[in-house]
Amino acid sequence: MHNLLVDNLPGLLINFLATTAIGFLIGIGLREYYIGEHKENVFGTTRTCVFIAILGFVLYQLEALPLLYLGGMLVVGALLLSYYRAKIQHEQYGMIGILLALSCYALGPIAQTLPKWFLVLYAITILFVLNAKPRIRRLTERLSNEEIITASKFLVLTGVILPLVPPEPIADFIPVNLYQTWLAVTVISGISYVGYLLQTYLWQDRGLLLTGAIGGVYSSTATTVVVARQSRRYGPNSSKPAAAIVLATAIMYLRLLAVVAVFNLAVCLKLLAVFLPLTALAGLVAYRLNAQECADCPAVAALAKQRNPLELGSALLFAGAFVLIAAATHWTIENYAHGGLVALSFVVGFADIDPFVLSLLQGGFAAPDQAIAQAIVVASASNNLLKAAYTALWSNRRTTLAAGATLTALAGLAFIAVLAGV
Repeated sequence: MHNLLVDNLPGLLINFLATTAIGFLIGIGLREYYIGEHKENVFGTTRTCVFIAILGFVLYQLEALPLLYLGGMLVVGALLLSYYRAKIQHEQYGMIGILLALSCYALGPIAQTLPKWFLVLYAITILFVLNAKPRIRRLTERLSNEEIITASKFLVLTGVILPLVPPEPIADFIPVNLYQTWLAVTVISGISYVGYLLQTYLWQDRGLLLTGAIGGVYSSTATTVVVARQSRRYGPNSSKPAAAIVLATAIMYLRLLAVVAVFNLAVCLKLLAVFLPLTALAGLVAYRLNAQECADCPAVAALAKQRNPLELGSALLFAGAFVLIAAATHWTIENYAHGGLVALSFVVGFADIDPFVLSLLQGGFAAPDQAIAQAIVVASASNNLLKAAYTALWSNRRTTLAAGATLTALAGLAFIAVLAGV
């Protein structure tokens, strides 16, 4: 049906209807915004936005007069300026309506020159930002200046510096170059930063289980340590800390799949047969443990704030670990082949497995995809053993029995999968 309409309707008509429809939706959104903010003296809402969108469309379509569109923008801008001066006299300084009017004026050129998906994305973004005022205000009030500066530095290093880094080898015995090293830092730091933002600013006080899930995106090992330490503040019969620890590990498997998919889709497909069942099993156990939570168990305050993964010190530490582990992996494969790689992956799992995983994916080692996938599985399994040890060391008895046993079982199943050649 869609293809039939596209093939038989003129392109000009489709663009005009799309412009009118998007202008209408933005106008409705602006009207609802004014109602919610109890604003009465406004220049217009639904019909005004539609008329401005149509005006921009028609003036841009008149190619014989290329300056006509810019002239129309000046006229619309002059009218909006006159309106804003009147607002200032009443001590009203908001510019939402003016900005949306100009956004509607730009709909015509967008509909005629850019893909339709961008037109839809343009409208969705405008409506989302328009209706997210309370959430955005709460977020900006909680966001410290230090966080903004750190994120800005990272954007510069990623968007400006990364493309300029030469793909020159660091040394003969190191199989990764400078570009691959910084690319690895960028990917891991970016994924961890998403989890950090969710945990720190959006869902900080939404419960321990959600904290565990988000912590799995940031770092399942760090989350396990923090939750295990705080489990003693819960009642002896509480199973919620164990559920959070197990859920963080379930999310860890999905995080590893996402990281591997960025660099080597073939290895990711091989890991699906192991990681998806383990994710489902860990998620089911976490659900069962959370369902067993006692009704009289005390609620506990939110977990302590995690360290920002975009800090320069964290990035440099990861880069150093990445280069060091890449060199160790290269030496191990050269001297001990597949058996040495499996042994190394088991040892590395008791530390940070991200540098090891990325060095495997970017090092260009003389190892088949199956061997690389098995090494990643072994590293994740030994990392689960490390988290089980942390749980036994710092948590209460209930959390140790539930979470520790589950993590050990997940590690055992992973080892069995490797031995079976999955």
